[in-house]
Parts: sequence; C-alpha cells; structure tokens
Amino acid sequence: MKIRLSLRLYFLVAMLFLGVSLVMVFSGLTASYFIKGMDTAMRGASIDLGEVEGVQDGQPRLVLGFSVASDWRDVPEDIRQHITVPPSEPFVLEKYIDSTSLFGPPKAGYFVISVINSRGQQRFVSRSFVGEPSDMVAHEDFPHFLWIFIFCIAGIVTFSVVLILMMRSVASPVERLRDWAKSLSAENLKHSPPDFRYNELNTLAAIVKNSLGSVQKSLEREQVFLRHASHELRTPIAVIRTNTELLKKLGVSNEEKSKAIVERIERASLTMGHLTDTLLWMSREEQSPLPVQEVDLACLVPELVEELRYLLQGKDVTVGVETSSHVMQLPLTGCRIVLTNLIRNAFQHTQRGRVIIAQVGNSVVIQNTNADSASGETSDLGFGLGLDLTDKLIKRFGWEYEHRKEAAGHVVIVGF
Repeated sequence: MKIRLSLRLYFLVAMLFLGVSLVMVFSGLTASYFIKGMDTAMRGASIDLGEVEGVQDGQPRLVLGFSVASDWRDVPEDIRQHITVPPSEPFVLEKYIDSTSLFGPPKAGYFVISVINSRGQQRFVSRSFVGEPSDMVAHEDFPHFLWIFIFCIAGIVTFSVVLILMMRSVASPVERLRDWAKSLSAENLKHSPPDFRYNELNTLAAIVKNSLGSVQKSLEREQVFLRHASHELRTPIAVIRTNTELLKKLGVSNEEKSKAIVERIERASLTMGHLTDTLLWMSREEQSPLPVQEVDLACLVPELVEELRYLLQGKDVTVGVETSSHVMQLPLTGCRIVLTNLIRNAFQHTQRGRVIIAQVGNSVVIQNTNADSASGETSDLGFGLGLDLTDKLIKRFGWEYEHRKEAAGHVVIVGF
C-alpha cells in the first residue's frame, strides 16, 4: 500500500530538523569560540612573557606560574612528556588536555609555545595545570560546556513549542477550509465563503467557490435543457405519431392526403431539429445570434393551431383564428416555441368554452374563455416549463409580452 505524505507532518519534520540543526551548530560554535578564546588568552600571555630578560640556556625563569626557557631541554619535564616534539613554528600554541568528561573540568592541561621576542631571541614559554584549581580561582557551579548544553536543549524545546503553536495556527484555518469545501452544495454556494484568517486561504476559498459555482451553473443549464427539450418535443413527436398512424390507415389510396400527411411529418421533424438547436443555443453560456428569416405570421399561426388540435380531442372547445398577412425578419424556431407554448397553454386549460387567436401586424392575441371558470385553474406538468422557456425567449429577443387574467380565462399578447 502506498504511504501518502502528509503536508503537515512534512513541514513539521522539516522545520524541526532545520531548527535543531541550527541550534546544535550554534552551540558547537559557542563551544569552539570558548576554547579558541581560552587559547588566544594563553597565547597572548605567553608572547608577553617571551620578553622576560635574564633567560639563558640551563637557566629558565618562572614568571607568574609560566616557565620561560631558551632551550627545549630546559622546559619542565611533565610538559615534555606530554608534548614530545618541540613547536616547529613560532607563535603557534601547542597543548595537551587530559579530560574524561565534556561537561566537567579537565584533569590536567599542558601548554607550550615558541616565541621570538623583540630582541630576536627564541623562547619556549610553557604552563601546566594539574588537579583541582587553587583557592585563588573562582569556583563555578556549572562548567561552561554544561551551560552551553543547557542552552542548546532550551533552544530546541523553545523552537519546537513555537513551531507546534504556529502549526496549529496555520493548520486550523486549513482544516476549516477543507471542511467548508467538503460541505459545499447547491444551497450554500449562494453564500459568501467564511473568513479563514489568511489572505491566501480566502483567495483559495473564492477560487473553489467560483469553480464549483461555474460547474453548478453548467449543470443547471443542462437540467433546464433536458426539461425544456422533453416538454417542447412532445408536440412534434405527437404530430409525427398521429400522422404516421393516419398514413398507415390511408395507405396509397389517397395520394393527395398522403402527400399532406408526409409534409406535416416533415415539418414536425424539422421543428424538432430547430427546437433542439434553439434549446442548445439557450443552454450555452456565451450565445451567438440565431439565424433570422422571413416569417409570415398569417401562415405560421394557423399552422401551429392545426398541429396542436390533438389537445382538444374530447373537449367542447371552439377555436377562432383571425390573421392578416404580415412578413417579418424573425428567428423562426424561437417564434414557433413562443407561440406553440402560448397556444398549447390555452388549449390545455380550456375544458369547455372557446379559444380566440387573433394576429394583427406584428402582434398575436390569444384569449381563452372557460364556460366553467373553475376548469381554468387546472394545471399541467409541462405548463410551467413552457411559460418559463417562453419568458426566457421573449426577454432574450426583446419582444413585448402582456398577460392579463380575466374572470373566465386569460388574455396573452405578444408583440414581435
């Protein structure tokens, strides 16, 4: 099984490693500078003592605990035992430290340096420290190296605590962002994202919301397309089925009627194609203009009435159509969808009465009157979808629309 890397664990381990490394490096530098400081002090004192006069071969001098000799054989025996080779270079401190503990004082220390004084004479300046320090030297409760170790541990602990607190401060908003993103739905996408403390997280939340909002809009457009398509295609499908059955019954005995039936089937199939194109066009986020063509409303209105007459079967409804020739440049499919839905609406919601459709110029008036006013309140599953699509098309093309509710029916006026 593949082990997935945790960003939080990776960051925590990386920062701890970096912090501990830095603390240990600086602690090592502190110890190193402490030792170098002691060596520098010893070397400076030895160089100054190299100027002492009266030193001859076989007659070394003892000054402030330092032995100053002109010959290596005059250097104290204990120093020559531990540093067996005389210094090869002048002013270079040679030393030997006998220590068993890093944090405790050494058991012994032996130092020697070759000095060329201002008179050009070579001097061997040496000093040894053996056993406990004398009473003249101040005693310390903790050795210097132990203090360095304590500060090193304190630095690592402090850095770790600060890092953990910082991780919590950063991880908490990130976890809230994760939980918020997981809880996003179509409902709460409408609300603004919460504040996640850091600007980068707020920007990321806005990006997530906008991306999911775009996906949600696309999904809604697809759902609207499917609902409208299933609703609008019912009429041409019904026309094709009805005329196909009629054509089967007639056979080839009546060529003129058969030709008219085939033409209605062809018009219905073309309508289905145009409907699909128009619905797809409406579902796009960026829309290009629909093609327009010459449309004679005086021909289109009666044609749609005949296609929808099947909705009046079994009903006591009379239909009156009044038209006058008026040719306009219109998107034919959009015009057909609007008029089809309004005429279908009038036919479906008139159980007993009359439907008057009057076209004058660029206006079409559709009025239905129910003899039984209560029957006009019936509803249909496709009614709302039809009016919704009609309203969208009218707004999209900038057509005029007016709807009035009367005592026994409705009056709808469309101005193309």
